[in-house]
Amino acid sequence: MSEPLAFRLRVLDEVTSTNDEVKRALEAGEPEGLAVSARRQTGGYGRQGRTWASPEGGLYLSLLLRPSVDAALLPTLSLVTALAVRRAVAGLLPAEAAESVLVKWPNDLVVPAAARPPELLDAAAGRGTRSRGDAGDSRTEVRFASAIPTISGTTDGLADLLRQPASSSSHLRREGALCERPDQPAVAQPVFRKLCGISLEAHAGGVCVGIGVNVEPPDAVDAAAVGGKNVPVYLPELGFEGNVDDVAAAVLHAFAPLYRAWLAEGFAPLAGEYAAHASLTGRSVRMVNRAGEPVAEGTVASVDAFGRLVLRASDGSRVPVASGEAHLV
Repeated sequence: MSEPLAFRLRVLDEVTSTNDEVKRALEAGEPEGLAVSARRQTGGYGRQGRTWASPEGGLYLSLLLRPSVDAALLPTLSLVTALAVRRAVAGLLPAEAAESVLVKWPNDLVVPAAARPPELLDAAAGRGTRSRGDAGDSRTEVRFASAIPTISGTTDGLADLLRQPASSSSHLRREGALCERPDQPAVAQPVFRKLCGISLEAHAGGVCVGIGVNVEPPDAVDAAAVGGKNVPVYLPELGFEGNVDDVAAAVLHAFAPLYRAWLAEGFAPLAGEYAAHASLTGRSVRMVNRAGEPVAEGTVASVDAFGRLVLRASDGSRVPVASGEAHLV
């Protein structure tokens, strides 16, 4: 049986990181369901601790969760979150634009460069990407009701992980980013424009999920301070006519049923939907580790039930990859 969970959304003005706000709440023992967003971040970060400026106009949102699942399943929560954000964004866009929004393994949303008019590509090329969000003084608190199951006890596999001391934070982000080859300028010849980034951290007995969505483009002054190696796309360029609060509400609404399904059955039942909107399928990639060393190469065949990127090697064998960066070759 599932019990309703009300997302307690706290909207703040300016913070270092909404992830930091959620991790402090985890340390304080706050129950599952807290969501923190901020208008601006001064020290937001994403996977691998990469940092960006986060000016007003983007969605910077972090969720406090306490899932009772096996540790092996936990990294797939980033894929589930990407699906939730994709569902939310697609519901806010015209149908044709919605179809162009793709999930990029393991935890981003992108739009093919060719899907946007040339004048928009030229305008976006001069901007940087925002950070995924994290969170001042609380201005508002809104509750979004959803049904999420309460599972008694803690499954053995996650017990040790969630018993870490409050000072310890395990980065469970599946380390992955689509990078173009060094001899292919990222801005001049981009394959994708980035719309959203996601991070996942186990901390103090729970999990902090960070979500950053490029909603409105920054003004000229803020744009100069925004970093990041990806070329962004912003929702109004895809036909969106709402605001950041609309996107936050849609994301929380879409996340709830997917999270419930994931808690009950894992990622396997969601793999088909992920595959239907996957950006890397059919592309030739070289996977590298954090040190930049090659670990696998092949054509992306699928994402399996365990959330691994499956490559088809030159000899026809299938190679599952759990983490790494995918470079187009």
